[in-house]
Amino acid sequence: MMDFVKNGLRYGLQAVSGPIEKRNEARTHIRRRLALEYLGRAHREITFQRNGFTWTGSPKCTITRAIFIDGRHQDVFIDSLEKWIDKKKPVVVNVGANIGDTALPLSKIWKRVLAIEPSPETFSRLQNNVRQNGLGELITCCQVAISNTAGIAELVIADQPGNTELLGDNGSVGFDGDDLRRAVVSVATKPLDDVLKDYHIAPHDVALVWSDTQGFEAQVIESGSGLWAAGVPLWVEVWPKGLECHGGIDKFLNSCKQHFKRFVAAHKVREAPEPIQSLASLVTDLRAKGTSTDILLIP
Repeated sequence: MMDFVKNGLRYGLQAVSGPIEKRNEARTHIRRRLALEYLGRAHREITFQRNGFTWTGSPKCTITRAIFIDGRHQDVFIDSLEKWIDKKKPVVVNVGANIGDTALPLSKIWKRVLAIEPSPETFSRLQNNVRQNGLGELITCCQVAISNTAGIAELVIADQPGNTELLGDNGSVGFDGDDLRRAVVSVATKPLDDVLKDYHIAPHDVALVWSDTQGFEAQVIESGSGLWAAGVPLWVEVWPKGLECHGGIDKFLNSCKQHFKRFVAAHKVREAPEPIQSLASLVTDLRAKGTSTDILLIP
């Protein structure tokens, strides 16, 4: 294994070219990728420091890998969202918080973050990351799956933890065939509006809801009507394959049209928003390409 790392490092460093800053960055990424390959074969869990935080996660998880190699993950969009968010409001809600990759960076800006994560294993890592960074007073962790009804649902625990998702219609899942199922566990479900009431959070105190639920986005929207009525924007993943497993694309589009007037895609987040009716064209394009993107939905 050490020969693999040494040879890979030597080859990677020789292949780097371009401006000195780019070369240094590329070398760092190569070293980190090779280190992660080595650690992933020897450890089920790793702890490391990046972007001012101490992180613990699975080396198999794409989110952990992104933080380890690049220093950050989806929080790269936080700065771009500033113009759409009322920073005077003290709370941000993070649905599908995973290990805290978004919740921890958000805690640098907001007084309170409600981090919601249903997976028992991932929730434990989320709590650990909050605790080991001394953020217990800023980040509240809640173990529940957001849905339009309260009850129990089946959660598929994937071999790659970032692919964990709720069972969809007729037992379907978006990552079926792309990842191995490691287990299926029962998790509690609850509407988003009800969760906020449990934590005594008023909708008008929420600056933003940041959601990544692997295709369960329509249910998140339907269960948070009080938030959208209060003008709270929603940053959400649009993944057509996942949406098809959880009520269908039309259900998602209808939910968006009912509660939001405009949207802006991640790659255009600094530009003017589009009318919500144009979202159907974006989803059609994503479906044809087999890709996903994040969007900001504006009430």
